[in-house]
Amino acid sequence: MKPLAEHTPPPPRRLIARLDPRAYLTLHVIIGLTVCVLTCWLFAAILDSVEEKDVLVHRDLALASWFHLNGTPLGDRFFAIVSLCGSPVAMAILFFAAVAYLWKRHHPTLLTAWVLSFVGGTLLDFAMKEIIRRPRPEFAALFLHGDSWSFPSGHSMGSLIGYSMLAYTIIHLRPVQSTGARVAIWAGAAIMIALVGYSRLYLAVHFLSDVVAGYTLGVLWLAVCFTGLHLVNRRAELRRAPAP
Repeated sequence: MKPLAEHTPPPPRRLIARLDPRAYLTLHVIIGLTVCVLTCWLFAAILDSVEEKDVLVHRDLALASWFHLNGTPLGDRFFAIVSLCGSPVAMAILFFAAVAYLWKRHHPTLLTAWVLSFVGGTLLDFAMKEIIRRPRPEFAALFLHGDSWSFPSGHSMGSLIGYSMLAYTIIHLRPVQSTGARVAIWAGAAIMIALVGYSRLYLAVHFLSDVVAGYTLGVLWLAVCFTGLHLVNRRAELRRAPAP
C-alpha cells in the first residue's frame, strides 16, 4: 500500500479543488489580467527610459562596452552556440515539432496555445522593432549578418515563449505529478531562457534593456494567450455542466 502522502495532493491543488468552477475561472482571469497590467507597466517604463535616453541608456552602453572588451574567443564560440538555441530558426523548429506532435496526439487546446504564442509573439516582436527602431550596439556587426533593430530582444522573447511552452507541454502531457519533477522541468527551462538572454549580452548584440524588454513582452503575451484559452475552455465546461 502506498503512503497516504502519495495520495494527498499538494495544498494549492486542494484549495483549487474546493473552489466553485466560476470562482476558479474568475480567479484565473484576475491573475492573468494582473500579470498583463504589471508587464505592460514594466515594458512601458523601460521603453520610456530608452526613448528619453536617461541613466538606463548610459548603463546599457557601459555594459555593452564591458562585455565587448572582456570577451574571450572560447566564450564567443560558446555563447554563439547558446544564442542559436534561442534563434528564430531554432524556435521555428521547436514550434513545428510541437505542433506536429500535438496534431498527431489530438491535443487541440495545447496546439492552439502553441500557434497563438508563436505566431502572435513573432508578429509582436516584429511590430515593436519596427515601431521603436532602436539601433544595435556598435559592436553587434561582429556577430550579426544583416541589419535588424535592437529593441526588444527577439531571442529573449522567443526563447521565453518557446521553452516555457515546452515545459508546460511536457508537464501536462505526461502528466508529471511529482512536485520535484515539475520544479526540475521549469528550472531547466528557466536556465535555458536565462542563458539565451545572457548570450545576447555577452556577444554585445543587444543592450540589457533589450533583453529585459524581450522577457517582459514574452511574459505579457503568454499571459494573454493562457488567460484567453482558459477563459474559453472553462466557459465551455460550464455550459456543458448539468444544471444543479
